[in-house]
Amino acid sequence: MRFNAIRMPLVSLISQWCLGVAFWLLAGSVSAAEIVLSEGLTSDQKIISIRGPIEFGDDDTFFDLAQQTEKAIVFLESPGGNVDTGISIGAEIAIRGFTTLVLDGDGCHSICAVIWVSGVRRYMSPDADISVHAAYRLVNNKDGDLELPESGVANAKIGAFLNEVGLSRQAIEYFTMARPEEPLLPITPAIAQLLDIDVHIQDGFKVTTAAERPTPRRITRQVSEYFGLAGNCVSLFGIEPSYWTAQGERTLRRGHELFGGEVFASLLGEYTSATKAELKKTGFVRWCIAAEAGLRSDGLPTGLAGPSYDCGKASTSTEHSICSSRDLWAMDRAMASLYFYFRENSDTNRSRAFLSSQRKWLQRRDSCGASVECLLERYSSRLFDFGV
Repeated sequence: MRFNAIRMPLVSLISQWCLGVAFWLLAGSVSAAEIVLSEGLTSDQKIISIRGPIEFGDDDTFFDLAQQTEKAIVFLESPGGNVDTGISIGAEIAIRGFTTLVLDGDGCHSICAVIWVSGVRRYMSPDADISVHAAYRLVNNKDGDLELPESGVANAKIGAFLNEVGLSRQAIEYFTMARPEEPLLPITPAIAQLLDIDVHIQDGFKVTTAAERPTPRRITRQVSEYFGLAGNCVSLFGIEPSYWTAQGERTLRRGHELFGGEVFASLLGEYTSATKAELKKTGFVRWCIAAEAGLRSDGLPTGLAGPSYDCGKASTSTEHSICSSRDLWAMDRAMASLYFYFRENSDTNRSRAFLSSQRKWLQRRDSCGASVECLLERYSSRLFDFGV
């Protein structure tokens, strides 16, 4: 979801809830966070705001509200609070695929930042105040004064959770680095990028997407996918390997310009191994289709200019729909390549059987009309028929 079309109404809604959050008290009792469910700009999307210190029971409140909507923007403004409760809220956000948002204001600190980073899409304003530090607990020393020693158990829980939501090792270390007596470590847009945290920047009506400000890991993933396409997908899509190799080299050069070359030395090895493992697990056909889609979703060229046939000769609503849907091009090319491969490498009887089954499948495909959703299902099932 793009926030450039909703930010002003969203800010207007948030301002109605503003109560002025007092900083987390180290002694005495604190009130639970104010968690409010509000209407969004569409009927199927809500806004859940979390304001104030996060305490025991807040996760139950959040869960009750989250059950009322399939899509939500979780607005955060909190000094932090209870680690277990915060992780529980973050897990619920990650499972449900909610978006998280921090704008200018009182900020999002400590466990609140962990909640924010759990969003499937993370938004922040350029001057959003987000910061982190190691978890700690309150204890009384011999003089009766309060001390703030680190909590190894809590930090371990935070680290494990951040690993589950896909943060890099450097990011996890950053989240738990600052000791309680030290200043909190800020997370600015630039720091988030260096830590491999994908973030969308909301600046007034302008949104800079995560793809427009890539992290080192995103760039490495793109490079790995380009080289993987060159090495495994040439015959499937009919694209020269030199095209993908050149795109991979160009992407890596951009990464070097942004972050320097050293950061990519270990990442390239890591992603090369991951690509090999994924190819073995899913098979090269499914991997090639997914890699092309991943690069395309990042706004990068993949070389595919259409499906396997000439769209200038398209005559049915189905053929026109395939030509107008980039999501179907790779699947159509893969299906055509596999069909001709199996037919040409089979004996006469099996070749005839392939031709017959293909004609029947084309009839089922064309019964979808212009429905892209139906066509995606038909192509996926046909690829399954070919054993991929």
